[in-house]
Amino acid sequence: MEELGLSERQLTARFLRRASPTTAHTRLFCFPFAGGSAAAFVPWADELKSAGIDVWSAQPRGRGMRLNEPLHRSVKEMADDYMEVIRRRQDLPFAFYGHSLGGLLAFELTLQLEAEGLVPPTHLFMGATAPPVLGLIHPRIAHLPDDGFMVAVRERYSGIPDAVLREPELLKLFLPGLRADFAAHENFDRSPVRQVHCPITALAGSDDTLIDAARMQEWGRHTTAEFDLRILAGDHFFLSISRDSVLSTVREKMLNTPAAAPAFLMRSGFAES
Repeated sequence: MEELGLSERQLTARFLRRASPTTAHTRLFCFPFAGGSAAAFVPWADELKSAGIDVWSAQPRGRGMRLNEPLHRSVKEMADDYMEVIRRRQDLPFAFYGHSLGGLLAFELTLQLEAEGLVPPTHLFMGATAPPVLGLIHPRIAHLPDDGFMVAVRERYSGIPDAVLREPELLKLFLPGLRADFAAHENFDRSPVRQVHCPITALAGSDDTLIDAARMQEWGRHTTAEFDLRILAGDHFFLSISRDSVLSTVREKMLNTPAAAPAFLMRSGFAES
């Protein structure tokens, strides 16, 4: 084992996954929305295993088995954290799915893999994630006092369940992580128009008033490869109502995308020879 100062248990706690299918030939790393956890994607494992797709669901700090770890404070810090695992899991071709905040994280991870000359994902799936090229499209709210922050989140996303609001102890556990995620989203560096070299599929909810299809279309400016936009039934959190459509799109794209060459080969031109 490489000397990174971390145990295998510490490394594997970063992603939840069910037993890998014996026929797995590709891997999907999934990254949740603000306030979310690995639980959002763990059920996908059963749906995708017949297609040979091994699903790894990212677990943010301060949640689940990582409850006692300090919260991530930036998307870059999140990327550095998960990179410690992804660098070691280059045995299969892989793709990234990120929803909302998770999409920015997937984008940052791809840029970092390419910069290090490692194998990048074969595909990027962006669910309800505002493209960085648009800048920060909503007012900052992470700095607000608790009451004001909760009101702002509920008005924008309907994102805090009533059951949590009614239980002070649950709210005490939930709120710091949600606030940290919003701060990471708001402080993400959107100034340069950065591009990745893998295909991007953007998924937009037909009733999403926050990040509509026209905005999602702008992800095409962030890749030098193919771009596709899919509009699915639902609002910003369409993962439940359009789960079958999301998984169908993932299967279609992952099973029809060739394995990626290392980024340094693509930059040098050797991947085409």
